[in-house]
Amino acid sequence: MKLVNHRYESSSLLCDWVEAQKFSPNNALFIQIFASFQTVDAINEVRLQLQKLLPHARIIGTSTAGIISHSAIEDRAIVISCSIFTATLVESCAFTQQSNGEILDLLESHYLKNESKLMVMFANTFRFDASELLQTIANKYPKLVIAGGNSGDDFQFQGAVVFNESEIDCDLVCAVLSSDHLTVNSKYLMNWQPIGQAMRVTKSAGSKVFTINNKPVIEIYRHYLGHDIAEHFLELGSQFPLVFNVNGVDIARAIIATDSESGGVIFAGNIPEGTVVHFACANIEHIENENRKILENEYAFENEAAYIYSCASRRLLLGNYLNDELGYIHQIAPTCGFITYGEFYHSKSKQQNNLLNITTTFVILNELQPKKRASFLPPEHAKDKHDVMLKALTTLISKTSAELEDTIYNLEQVTQAVQQTSIYSTTDARGMITDVNAEFERISGFSREELLGSPHNIVRSKDMPRETFADLWATIKSKRTWKGHIKNKRKDGSYYHVIALIVPIFYKNGQLKEYMAIRHDVTELEEYKQLLKNKLEITTEDLKRKIHYTEQYEDAINSAVAILKTDKQHNISYVNTKFCEISGYSEDELIGVSSPSLCHPLHQDEALYRQVTEYISRGESIFSNLQQVDRNGHLYAIDTLFYPLKNSDGEVVEILQVMNDITEITNLNHEIIQTQKEIIITMSAIGELRSQETGQHVIRVAEYCYLLAKLAGLNDAEANLMRQAAPMHDIGKIGIPDSILKKNGKLTQEEFIIMKTHTTLGFEMLRHSKRDILKTSAIVANTHHEKWDGSGYPNGLIGEEISIYGRITAIADVFDALGHARIYKEAWALDKILAFFKAQRGKHFDPHLVDLLFENLDDFLTIWETFVDLDIETDSINSHF
Repeated sequence: MKLVNHRYESSSLLCDWVEAQKFSPNNALFIQIFASFQTVDAINEVRLQLQKLLPHARIIGTSTAGIISHSAIEDRAIVISCSIFTATLVESCAFTQQSNGEILDLLESHYLKNESKLMVMFANTFRFDASELLQTIANKYPKLVIAGGNSGDDFQFQGAVVFNESEIDCDLVCAVLSSDHLTVNSKYLMNWQPIGQAMRVTKSAGSKVFTINNKPVIEIYRHYLGHDIAEHFLELGSQFPLVFNVNGVDIARAIIATDSESGGVIFAGNIPEGTVVHFACANIEHIENENRKILENEYAFENEAAYIYSCASRRLLLGNYLNDELGYIHQIAPTCGFITYGEFYHSKSKQQNNLLNITTTFVILNELQPKKRASFLPPEHAKDKHDVMLKALTTLISKTSAELEDTIYNLEQVTQAVQQTSIYSTTDARGMITDVNAEFERISGFSREELLGSPHNIVRSKDMPRETFADLWATIKSKRTWKGHIKNKRKDGSYYHVIALIVPIFYKNGQLKEYMAIRHDVTELEEYKQLLKNKLEITTEDLKRKIHYTEQYEDAINSAVAILKTDKQHNISYVNTKFCEISGYSEDELIGVSSPSLCHPLHQDEALYRQVTEYISRGESIFSNLQQVDRNGHLYAIDTLFYPLKNSDGEVVEILQVMNDITEITNLNHEIIQTQKEIIITMSAIGELRSQETGQHVIRVAEYCYLLAKLAGLNDAEANLMRQAAPMHDIGKIGIPDSILKKNGKLTQEEFIIMKTHTTLGFEMLRHSKRDILKTSAIVANTHHEKWDGSGYPNGLIGEEISIYGRITAIADVFDALGHARIYKEAWALDKILAFFKAQRGKHFDPHLVDLLFENLDDFLTIWETFVDLDIETDSINSHF
């Protein structure tokens, strides 16, 4: 194919040009007519003359805000651009007062074919909104490239004209290019950078926007761009578009008209209600340098033609920089096009069409494979002082906006990280709540709507002394931070406890902005303390001595959040005062130190930090408990959130660690677990003593269960849970009458029925607990007499319907019981016990677990010999085997 342009001067010169081109009747001709500052009659005269001179040509045309021809922009002219094809079919069509559905039906039935590659569309800006049609076509024909744009009227914003070879003054004209030999590549250049804060479109209808942030659009422009812009809204406001992103495509909308009746502002394309928008400014440094690099990298060879459609707002602001941009495209291929009031762009990767503003869009066309390398020469357009100042100003805006955006983005991530780990709220100077996070809603039971605008005493407990709040207000009003323990009341009347840090936040001028409160829930800690106090008052003297453990939690109640920041290699770049207090190191001693090196040598888990690095690289946060050593060599525990900090491009640049000191909680948890173990062993021993069995039985069963659980593939935590819960397997015997429990002889059927209820009695005793040990104990008590073949009790469960805890305990309990004398039987010899287990494999017992018992018998016998009944010597034990 070939592209040639002609600047119309007169009818006779047009005839001479056509004759000189020697157009072949075998070639398909596609003519685009672009008119600047021309009347409809003048345009129509050229159209009619071309009809006569080239009756087989297909023509579409439009009025413009400037004509693009061979790297230059022309005004007050008519330019005829003719594409000459050797293997491409060109058809044109025009539409007036037809719906999108009707337009699509006509295109499908008469023009669009399987081999259609490109559709060039010109739309009358003031009569037809192309946004919906563009997307409708993309839905049906996702690979069809759409190019073109909205007609211009030389910045008059009054009316435009679009036409084809047969009709003048249409709503929409199209040219469809179909060929198996034609290749089409679409591209757009923008480099407009969002500036200022994000705003939300709060009322709009299509391309007409009424309010942004609930304020009239013109008032938003007046606030951010000044009174003069508002007074010359159409003339100057179009140079300051609104930008937003749709499916990865940056979209801008420039002003093209106002509606005085409704008060709406009409933009060059739809802006849906709820869209988050920014003002934007050109990044001329990128336009001048990066766009050139993009073109040089992507288009190494000269092509046959380029159709360019660039925005009027882009022309107004860029001036000679746009000429340079067009010049570089012209070095790729011969060019034609026009300055639009909105450009049509097809994204090949997203398979979607968009109406854009402030961009330069273009399509590259070839019927033959490009072979000649392109040579990019420096731009020919000289820069005047205005251009230099414009570049300096836009670079200043770009750099400062980018730095501010990074700072805000970083601050938002820090705030988000704190909110994820805290109960967060803000109040005004009067103490009225202005913001809360989801954690505040959850713990208080109040909804966000109920909390906003309410005083903080909505959650105040009457148990809190008035002096506490008097001190609080006196502290924060003196511009200092208050920290302390507060008991609050939920909506349902229950109570919760928090450690609160209340910080006054000020504007730069020193005026108070708000009070920010960061809290940590210590309700469970307080309940544990109270529970321990209550329990210790009614237990044995030995347990009473453990009351001192509760004193260890007084310091934890007054703790606050600690923060440090590292690079991606975990080298510390920032620490706050609280972390220095916890670690004992000064800030100078910590900066540059590797964060993992603070961990205790036994807890320097490389796998943990590999996992942290993996999560951070994906932009995800991760929680972990760390054991670290302070400056004096003391071990402390911290609950840590590793949170990725990103720059505005979404790249992780640093890692934030938000930490709570849980050393005291960890110690208390250990003591509680030890106390639970002691209680469980004691209760289990009571049950065994009632049935005249030794306490060593429950200890041996516990150790057998731990060993078998590990052999069966349970992790260490689950195996330990089994060891702790197994002693409770016969706790239900507490409820069995002595006459049955201690009977020396075989039980009657009625007695055995009563004896079997010890499983359900134990289950009912334990099942209501929320503690993992007791919940597991309940399962063990209820299932340790179930049998693999379903003949067991109390529920007749079969195979793996029986909990693994019950299956393991069944083997451990029977193995130990058979080898030791009971009131109703003698101890069995080892060979008889093993014969019994072989016979009951797959009947009474899980066959896989029986195999594990036989494969590891020596380990089980070691436990047997370690925990010997006190009244039996080792030799007599061995005699049973």
